[in-house]
Amino acid sequence: MTNINIEIPDELHKKVKIRCAVDETTVKDFVIKAIENQVEEPKPPKKAK
Repeated sequence: MTNINIEIPDELHKKVKIRCAVDETTVKDFVIKAIENQVEEPKPPKKAK
């Protein structure tokens, strides 16, 4: 497993911690799931301007 260290705004961190408490999950599991959702779901094609 690889470690990733990032800086995020304090307010975002607070929201993530609250969400994790409500969902009874860890911040680690929350972040892993969020990343998985972004890389596994196909994105719709970009529309030309």
